[in-house]
Amino acid sequence: MKILHILKKVKSHLFFKIERLLNKDFWEFHLFHFDTQKPLPKDSHLEMNIGCRLLDKLKVPYRLTDGTILGIYREGEFIKHDNDIDVDVFDIDNKSIESIITSFLSEGFKIGRKAYYKGAMQQIIFYNDREVIFDILFWYRSGNKYMNHSERGYIREQDACYFESLGKITFHGEVYKCPPDIEEWLEMRYGEGWNIPKTYKGDWKDDCFDIKEI
Repeated sequence: MKILHILKKVKSHLFFKIERLLNKDFWEFHLFHFDTQKPLPKDSHLEMNIGCRLLDKLKVPYRLTDGTILGIYREGEFIKHDNDIDVDVFDIDNKSIESIITSFLSEGFKIGRKAYYKGAMQQIIFYNDREVIFDILFWYRSGNKYMNHSERGYIREQDACYFESLGKITFHGEVYKCPPDIEEWLEMRYGEGWNIPKTYKGDWKDDCFDIKEI
């Protein structure tokens, strides 16, 4: 298994380099040695706290997002079938991104995915030995919108007002940053039925109302 993982890693790095050399708009590195769709392990809030405190220490603007904030706000816990911790980061430069990578690696995390669009980092997914996935999306401002191109062939857009000021939410005794006007944001992100729990995890794009094909 170890040899197979090494071969997959070499292959992933090779494809990543080829895409960059071909000057495609989008290129990515993707490598996990476990099933990324399985639910988060018990007590994954510990890893969430470690990751968010690292971002705080680096003075990086962030907020809990997507399924993570949906579960915490709606149910007071992670959604039972959710498989990762979702965080948005915005208004930072390449030097800060490198600092994030260095800090997470120093805490024992590994890199499972990196996605770039036109040379700008769009997503980096970390995981640790407990197979807890910490998923960071990077958003970039364009006029009165923030944009993210972490999915090949798609763009996500949200109004700048959801980034310019942030709310706060308490979870397991710790305070985290989250979108402002949380119910309004959840309706924008998930639609009017955001408050109705689902018993399954399908394609996340089907429940993402801020994404469109390009």
